[in-house]
Amino acid sequence: MTKHIWTISILLFGLVAVARGQQTASGGLSNVDKTAIIEAVLKLEPRRQSYGGVKVVSSENIEFFEPSRITNYRFRYLPAKDIAVLKKDQLVEYLRFNQIFLRDGVAVVTLFRVTAGRACFAESYSSEKGYTYEARPNAVGWIAKLTQEPDSPISFPPLSFSRKVFPRR
Repeated sequence: MTKHIWTISILLFGLVAVARGQQTASGGLSNVDKTAIIEAVLKLEPRRQSYGGVKVVSSENIEFFEPSRITNYRFRYLPAKDIAVLKKDQLVEYLRFNQIFLRDGVAVVTLFRVTAGRACFAESYSSEKGYTYEARPNAVGWIAKLTQEPDSPISFPPLSFSRKVFPRR
C-alpha cells in the first residue's frame, strides 16, 4: 500500500514540476499568452517604422516563439547567436523583446530597436531605443498599444543670421 501511495505522490510531484516548467516567471503569463502578446506588438511595428525599417527579430528572451509565425508580420526571426556572429563584421539592426510581464491584468512589453556591430574600418557601435507597449486581453485575443517611446533627439533652437554690417576701414 505504501508503494502505491509513494508512486502516486511521485507522479503528482512530477506533474506539478512539468506544469511549472510550462509556466514562466513572467507574472503568470503562459508561453501561449506571451506568443499572442508578441504577435499583437508585431502587428503594430510595420506601421511605426519608416520605409526600410528594421526587419529582423532576435530570438533573445523569446526562444519559445515559433520562428515561422514571425514571417506572417514581414519580419525575419534570427537566433541571438547568429546576430552575435553578424555583429563582428557588420552593422545589424534588429528588434529585441526585453521583458513581458503582467501588471494589474495588463501585459507590459519592453521592446528595443538595436543597431550594433562594426561598419567598415570603424570601431564597434551599439545603440538601443526602448519602447513600451501595453497589451490587454479581449474576446478576440490580445490588443497592444504603444505607451512610451524613447525621447526624441536633442533639438537645438533654429539658427538665425542677422545682417550685421561691419564698417570699412
